[in-house]
Amino acid sequence: MVQLIKLEMEGFGKFAKEKPIDFDEGINFIIGLNEAGKSTVLEAISASIFKYTKAQIEPFICWNNNETCRTVLTYRTDKADIFKIISDYKSGKRRLEKIENGRMKEIATIDKNINPFLKEHFGFDDKKVFENTAFIRQSHIAILEDNSVKNKIKDMIEKVFAGSAESSATKALAKMNQVAKDYSKQIDNLEEEKVKFKEKLESVKKTRGSVAEDSGELKNIGTELDDKIIKLENLEQNKKLFYEKDKLSGEDKHLNEQIKKVDELIETLSSDKEVSTKPIPDKTIGIILTLIGILISLTGIGAAIDILLVIGIPLVIWGLIKLLQKEEKRKPVQKDNEKLQKYLTEKNELINKKAIIEKRFEEYKLVNFNINDFNELEALKKEVDTLRSRKVELQTSIRTTTTLVESPEEVKEELDSIEENQRELNKKIEEYKLAAHFLELAESEVHHKFTPMIEKNSKQILKEITNERYSDLKIEEDTLNIKIKEPEAKEYIDVSYLSQGTKDQLYFTLRTVMSDLLSGDTNIPLILDDPFHNFDNVRLAKTINMINELAKNKQIILISHRPYHQEVKNFTGKIIELN
Repeated sequence: MVQLIKLEMEGFGKFAKEKPIDFDEGINFIIGLNEAGKSTVLEAISASIFKYTKAQIEPFICWNNNETCRTVLTYRTDKADIFKIISDYKSGKRRLEKIENGRMKEIATIDKNINPFLKEHFGFDDKKVFENTAFIRQSHIAILEDNSVKNKIKDMIEKVFAGSAESSATKALAKMNQVAKDYSKQIDNLEEEKVKFKEKLESVKKTRGSVAEDSGELKNIGTELDDKIIKLENLEQNKKLFYEKDKLSGEDKHLNEQIKKVDELIETLSSDKEVSTKPIPDKTIGIILTLIGILISLTGIGAAIDILLVIGIPLVIWGLIKLLQKEEKRKPVQKDNEKLQKYLTEKNELINKKAIIEKRFEEYKLVNFNINDFNELEALKKEVDTLRSRKVELQTSIRTTTTLVESPEEVKEELDSIEENQRELNKKIEEYKLAAHFLELAESEVHHKFTPMIEKNSKQILKEITNERYSDLKIEEDTLNIKIKEPEAKEYIDVSYLSQGTKDQLYFTLRTVMSDLLSGDTNIPLILDDPFHNFDNVRLAKTINMINELAKNKQIILISHRPYHQEVKNFTGKIIELN
């Protein structure tokens, strides 16, 4: 028999300061008003045996002691060994110790090493299963008052068998079947999604085909555009050379005009020089000729008139002409020579420039650009602009399509993922079906094993606590439906027809018997959290007598705000008052 010896609490729930509670063998009756900490004691026992998570321990952190949250449970195993489990929920550390020869010996400080010992000592490694086996709470009895379910006792007995209401065999099977149905629905939904993705894949392939066509056209346009740009550049270059040739031709013509003009100036200067070198008429000759004419005339007056007329008079006239002839001004020869030299130099420079132009002109000898070339150039510009616009259009379309539209590979990957999910779901459905099959077998085996013993062991207890009114019941092995024999009608009736007090007594009887059966060789304490709420005084006294009998072989911890030790005359056990 496992026996709790001492529970110590500090900073846990209602107990800010250290609160020790010593337990004896047999019945330990914890009494106190509401909010005195009775339920805290039960939680402290569970929090000692099973490590609570942060979320589980949070409600039991004491507001008046934020620095400490600690429980210490000392207990004796069925082998008479004494252990102490220390749980410090502030530091998150636990320690298991053993008393040997009056001294404490550390056994383990890590949960994975502590838990195997606690499982061996208390028979369970799951908090819910342990509580469903060892605890009978007032809250369970209150559930029985819910008339919305015809046979609530059956459901709660299933809960004890499986450990929790959510994982009872019947509900587990129902859940498995529901999960399988849900998976089937998911498969159907995935099938619809798969059809859409197949359509999407075809659409994407067409789109990618269009992209491929556009890419091909883009490549051809790129090649054609490059060729035309080269041709355009050549024509532009020829046009430029043609304009340069035309410019040189103009410059050559201008030079020819300048050379001609300079030649004319040179020629004029050269003529002026020749005139200026002729002998300038001298007036002395005129005087001499005049005097000779006069002398001949005077001499010939007596001779002959012919001499006078032929020689004398003409000489006088010629001499007078010479005398009267104006003297030409001499031009400055030195100044004319300078101008002539300047124009000759300018002409040489112009000739040199012309030679340079003619030499450059040789480079443009083959350059030709006619009206057809001009027309071709303009047409080519338009073609290049058109090709460039189409190239940009195709590039934008391809880039947009590539960016916004998934690739066939990506859609195929999603489609493969859907099919893989379908395969996984089908696999899970098969697993759930197989698990459900084995669970049905296991449930049937458990029912066949325990229900006969529950029926047998319950009859005497039920008879005693109902004041011998009910003593016979039967439990259907397959469904766990419970029926009780009605003494007047001598027929088995459904428990839903019983009074609330009788339902409570029946449930208490079944739970007490099942606690013994499920704990097996590990005789763990039976913890009763005020389960006698609806018991009348006669049946309460009978129940307390029955508990006294149970306490001979099992430790009982009874919690209530009612003074059972005063209400029931033959009540025995240790009284623990919480204030």
